[in-house]
Amino acid sequence: MNIVELLRQWFNDSTAINLSTIYAEYGLSYHHYLTEIIRYWNKLQFIVKKTLRSLSKDRNAEKLNLETCIYITYRFFWEEAQFQDIVNEINTNLNVPEKKILFKFYERLSTFKWDIALQNKTLVDKLSIRCAIPSFTINTLLPVLDYSSIKQNIVAMDTRSRKGIIYIRINNLVVPTKSLSELQIEIAKYFSGIGVKTEPDDTFPNMLQASVMDKRRIVKSEYYQNNSITFQDKASFSSILLLDPQPNDLICDLCAAPGIKTSLIAQQSEGKATVIAGDFHHERLQKMINFLTKCRVTNVNISQWDGIHPPLVAESFDRILLDAPCTGSGTFTSNPELKWRQTKNFLDRNVILQEKLLKSASALLKPGGTLVYSTCSLYPEEGEYQIQKIMNEQLEFKKGPSWLPPSYIINNSSIRGTGRFFPAKHNTIGFFVAKIVKRKGNNFENNEVQNI
Repeated sequence: MNIVELLRQWFNDSTAINLSTIYAEYGLSYHHYLTEIIRYWNKLQFIVKKTLRSLSKDRNAEKLNLETCIYITYRFFWEEAQFQDIVNEINTNLNVPEKKILFKFYERLSTFKWDIALQNKTLVDKLSIRCAIPSFTINTLLPVLDYSSIKQNIVAMDTRSRKGIIYIRINNLVVPTKSLSELQIEIAKYFSGIGVKTEPDDTFPNMLQASVMDKRRIVKSEYYQNNSITFQDKASFSSILLLDPQPNDLICDLCAAPGIKTSLIAQQSEGKATVIAGDFHHERLQKMINFLTKCRVTNVNISQWDGIHPPLVAESFDRILLDAPCTGSGTFTSNPELKWRQTKNFLDRNVILQEKLLKSASALLKPGGTLVYSTCSLYPEEGEYQIQKIMNEQLEFKKGPSWLPPSYIINNSSIRGTGRFFPAKHNTIGFFVAKIVKRKGNNFENNEVQNI
């Protein structure tokens, strides 16, 4: 199967192809082109349709298919590839008429002009096409971000995939005889020796920064292979710092798979807290079990459950992490296919699920206990608006630490204890996080949780 056939398969059914498996099945080249073409899909479609319109008088133009034209367009504009090289990659058995019309299309691409093509388009349409972002995403963010900020964050997410920063978390559970600081110095020295530049993070302890261009060399290192290091975005790390797990705590990770944050809870509590972690999806839980085993995590009990109705005792947990399922609108760097799933229906489904999970998590929390809620989303519906719904006399929003960036301004103020990370400003995924404490002396009504 060539790259055009893979594109056609994805276009006909966006769930038919898992980008994470393309590398193993087809190699780095196919993975790169499929990922980047999907990233800029609507932008490429727009260029192709405008160019095909200019060829409409040529009868042979009817033989051109969308996926072939999109691939040619990507190679022409993004890589300045020569026509014959592109044709060889697509199909070496093209007949003369087919090759002629493809060459006409290739030549006509050089006449494309953005200022002409975007005449009479609205600001939303222009931003959507030029930055390859769904208009739904723009319209959803406009109440809290201006056009310039939306553009900056989308561009930052796209460029991070090629030349951004990646964050490396150090795990001392694998080699408990070494302190985190000793291990960090050792690992930084090792990478320096193989030409990989790393820097300690200014804000978060036990994290190193590196270039995404060095990711493959990092993955091949002995420290990655033995799970002494793992990749974890700094924004994701923040949710566990806010949770502040302590030895002897009883902690619940309500939507735990694939286990990156769960392993950090274990690490931050020195392996001495009791952690109950679960998820709805069996396959993701199996991967989580394998990951935690490799990371030498021993204080986590894992169960498959529906987080809305978990088989747990009400008001029994000292700390709860709810890293809720969401639209993933802050993760277009690593998940470009998510761009084209962004719809009102998709958002509404996630918001309803988050509401139910928040109610469940709140009921499980002890008086005086801490709940951290997070989503990798830029939408206020999955962050600030969601939190506003549960603000009541039982739940208190504590002032966040100085390193926590403020969340969106809602009704002329930001909500205490909440924060947002932005790709353009913080070199992270788009991320919302909130720290909530249940006040003592109040009985929380338990409608959802079943005692065992």
